[in-house]
Amino acid sequence: MHRREGAGSRTAGRGLRARIGAGALATLVAVAAAACSSSPAAPTADHALPTLSEMLAEKTLGSATAPVTMIEYSSLGCSHCADFQIATFPQIKSTYVDTGRVKFVYRDYPLDPPSLAAAMVARCSGSNFFTTIDTLYRNQGTWAYAANYTAAIKNAVSGIGITSDDVDACLAVPGLQSGILAIMATGTQQYSVGGTPTFFINSQRVDGAYPFATYAAIIDGL
Repeated sequence: MHRREGAGSRTAGRGLRARIGAGALATLVAVAAAACSSSPAAPTADHALPTLSEMLAEKTLGSATAPVTMIEYSSLGCSHCADFQIATFPQIKSTYVDTGRVKFVYRDYPLDPPSLAAAMVARCSGSNFFTTIDTLYRNQGTWAYAANYTAAIKNAVSGIGITSDDVDACLAVPGLQSGILAIMATGTQQYSVGGTPTFFINSQRVDGAYPFATYAAIIDGL
């Protein structure tokens, strides 16, 4: 469902975007409630996990004093988000983020349970957050539609030093799942986000994944 094209952005042209329906949102809430209702012995991670506040802190790249802030609401299982991450974001990073012109902010907007689990794993990876989401996007086809997506996520991140026990411990962190859903809810309620990827470049909204030139034109015009 969440691979279909969106209805075009508020920029010129037609962006590729995934949407969340009421049923998918209800499923996410149910998954969170089920996780909270069970209380098995907490697994032990092979590597120390960040604190919950560190996990849920804003994830940013670039200078805090950059004149332009680019916010992305994204779902790790969204194919259009993966396209942006792989094909477009590296050029945005090298051209604008690394040069101090843009502060990039990543916010989770998981569209389904596998994407929610993947978001949890990324937020457990501490200073390797952006490496982890890049790895998950690049290996999206191996886990996003897997019947046992937890096992598939473990396999996807094993190459960057995240172990099976790390993933199990992460998925059992109290408050992490609900905290990510709270970030998502804020996007929906305060910014009318309803699909991914959704961008805010200073005050300009862009719904959907576009080529680099589209974002460059907006940033250069600010």
